[in-house]
Amino acid sequence: MNYREALSFVHSRQKFGSRPGLDSIRRITELCNNPQRDMRFIHIAGTNGKGSVSTMLSNILIESNKKTGLYISPYVIDFRERIQINGEMISKKDFARIITFLAPLVERVDSEGLCVTEFELITCAAFIYFKEKSCDFAVLEVGMGGRLDATNIIESPEVSVITRIDLDHTAVLGDTVLKIAHEKCGIIKKGAPIVMYPDQYKDAADVVSEIARLNSSEFVVPSTDFQYEDKGICGSRVNYKEMEFNLHLIGAHQRLNAATAIEAALKIGISPENIVNGIEKTFFAARMELVCDNPVVLLDGAHNPNGAKALSSALKDIFGDKKVVAVMGMLADKDVDETLGILAPCFSDIITVKVPNPRTMTAAELKKVAQKYCRSATVADSYSRAISLSRTVAGDNPVVVCGSLYLASAIRPKLIKFYK
Repeated sequence: MNYREALSFVHSRQKFGSRPGLDSIRRITELCNNPQRDMRFIHIAGTNGKGSVSTMLSNILIESNKKTGLYISPYVIDFRERIQINGEMISKKDFARIITFLAPLVERVDSEGLCVTEFELITCAAFIYFKEKSCDFAVLEVGMGGRLDATNIIESPEVSVITRIDLDHTAVLGDTVLKIAHEKCGIIKKGAPIVMYPDQYKDAADVVSEIARLNSSEFVVPSTDFQYEDKGICGSRVNYKEMEFNLHLIGAHQRLNAATAIEAALKIGISPENIVNGIEKTFFAARMELVCDNPVVLLDGAHNPNGAKALSSALKDIFGDKKVVAVMGMLADKDVDETLGILAPCFSDIITVKVPNPRTMTAAELKKVAQKYCRSATVADSYSRAISLSRTVAGDNPVVVCGSLYLASAIRPKLIKFYK
C-alpha cells in the first residue's frame, strides 16, 4: 500500500467504533512478537490535559538527549501527528510500510472472532515504529478511559500520570466522576510511581490515592503554591521548585499541567535545566492557540464541561468584560447543554457550524442550545462563512473558535489563510 491506501485502510476500521477491551490488541501485538515489551514508557490517562502533559514530557525527554516516541490522539493538522519520534511525525513511507505489514494480521484477528479497531491498529503501529527505531522512552496518551484502553497492554511504566478527571464518555466509562476515576486508575501498575494533576474532585483524588496505595506505588501530587506571572495571550512566567520558565500555553490549567509534567520528569531523573528547556519549547495546536494577535483569534479544542471551565476561566482572566465572538461546533454525544452553559456567557455572539464527523450536532440544533445562554446566535453554512462573519461581528474584538478538536482540525487551515 502507498500512504493514501494505508490511511484508507486504517479509517476503514472506524466501522467497529470504540470497543474497550484488551483481547484484540493483545492478539495483534502477539502476532507481531509483542513490540511493546522491553520498552520504557510514560503512561498518561485523564479527561483533560493529556495532550498538553504528553507533549511537555516528550519535549523534556528530547532535551535530555533521549530518543523519544510520542503517541497522542486525536490529531489536529496531520494524521501522522499521532505517532512521532523526537518531534517528527512518522514518515508516509514508514506509515504505509507498517500498515501494509499489519493488514493481513488484522484480517487474521478478525477471522478469529475478534476485531481490530482503528485505535488498536494505530497503537500497534506505534509500538512497532518505536521498537524499530530503538526509542529510549515512549510517551503514551490513553485514548479513552485507561483500564481497558489499548495502550494499557504495556507492562509497568517508568511513571504513570493521571491528569484532570471529569465527566466525558459517560456511556462507556460511567456516569459519575467516581466511576470514571476507577477506569482512569486502571493504568496504575504495581510499584510504578504515579503523579496526579492537583486540581481534582475529592472523590477522584481519593480513588487515585487509594489505588496507588494498594499497588505500593509512590503517589505524587504537584504543589499549587508556586509563583507565576500571567501574561495573558502570551502565556505565563512560572517559578516552580526554583525552576523558572516561560510557558507559552495559555491559562491557569496549563500551569498545573506543567507542574504535573515536571513532577513526572523528576521521577525519572531528568535535570531541572532540561525540564525548563523542554517546557519552553512546547507548543500545542488548538489548545488556546493564538492564531492571530492583532486582532486576537484563539483556537481551542475544549469539548466537555471541564475543558469549558478551563477555557471560560482563561477568557475571563485575559479579556475581562471585553466583547468576544465565538465560532462553535460540537458533537451531539457530548454534554452540549452543560458545556454551553459554562462557555456561552463568555460570548456576546456565537456563530454555529457543524463538525466534520458523523456524530456532529447540526448548526441549527447547536444554535437552539446556544440561545439559552447567549443573546445572539447565528448559523453559518460553511467554515469560510463563519470566519468571515465572526470578523465582521467582532470588529476589532477577539474571536474564539472552540467546541471540538475535529472542528479545530478542519477549520485551522482556513483560519490561518484568512488571517495571513
